[in-house]
Amino acid sequence: MDRSSSPPAKLHAPGPASSSHAAVCPGQDSRFPPVDERIVQPESRFEVMHGQVYEMMGSRQPRAIATGQLAYVLFALARPEFQAAVDMLTRADRYSDVAPDACVFPKAPTLAGGRRLEHLVFEVLDSQSVANVTEKVRLLKKRGVRRLFILDINAATVSEWIQGSWNELSKVIEDPICFVRPLGLKSLLEAADADREVALALLAKRTPVLMERIRKGEKRGEKRGFADGREEGRREGLVAAITWYCEFLGIEVSQERRTVLERADETSLRALVDQLQTHRQWPSGDMPS
Repeated sequence: MDRSSSPPAKLHAPGPASSSHAAVCPGQDSRFPPVDERIVQPESRFEVMHGQVYEMMGSRQPRAIATGQLAYVLFALARPEFQAAVDMLTRADRYSDVAPDACVFPKAPTLAGGRRLEHLVFEVLDSQSVANVTEKVRLLKKRGVRRLFILDINAATVSEWIQGSWNELSKVIEDPICFVRPLGLKSLLEAADADREVALALLAKRTPVLMERIRKGEKRGEKRGFADGREEGRREGLVAAITWYCEFLGIEVSQERRTVLERADETSLRALVDQLQTHRQWPSGDMPS
C-alpha cells in the first residue's frame, strides 16, 4: 500500500526485548526485539520506520491486482514447512515496525513460541517512492531477512536487493529452501502465466486432489488405450490378410489402394476380405461396406 506521513495513532510503546526471545529469532541478536512484538496496533493501517509513523493508504487497481497475483503464486510455491503472507507486520528494529507487501516465512515457531523471521520479502512498486520502499528493505535486510525483491508494475520488472543495490532479474527466482520449484518471473506480470505457475507448483507438491484426478484420468486412459489397441490390432490383421490375398491372386496393391486401406475402418476392411474371398478381385468403384 502507498504510504503517507501521519501523526501517531494507537501506537504501542516498544516492549522489553527479553534475551530468551531474541536468542531464538533467526538472523537476529539481542539488539532486536522479537519480530512479532508490536509498536503499532495491528490492523490500524500504520507502519513505523526509524520512529516516524506512516499511514498505509489503499492501493490503486493495478497495484492491488499485482499484489493479489503475487500472493496467489507465493502461496502455491511455498514448501509445506513455509507459509506465505501479505501485509504482515515485522519488527525490524527497536523503532521500526513494518509490513512487507508479501513474504514467505517458516511455519514452525521459535522455541519461545513466537513467529520466525521472513526468509523472502516482496514489495510491489506503483506510484510510491522507490526510496521509501528501499529504506524498508534496508531495515529488513539489517534485521536478517535472507532475500528481498521489488516488483515494479510500471516497468514490468522484478529486481533483487543484492549488496546494497537493486539488480534486475531475467527469468526465474530459484530458492529451493522456500519453493517447491523455481518461480517464473512472467507469472508475477501476466495472469495466464500465474495460473500455469500455480498449476505446476501444485503438481510439484503432489496435492492429493490433483493426484487423485490424475490417477483416475490414467485409468480411463488405460481403458481407452486398451480398447483402441485392440481395435488397431484387428485393423492391422485385416490389412495384412488383404495384402496376402492380393499377392496370392496377383492383384496389384498400388499406392492409391494402400492409402484406401490406411483410411478404411474395420467394417470396410472386413467387407473387402469377403469381396476378395468371394469374387477373387479388387472391387470396382468404392470400397465395399
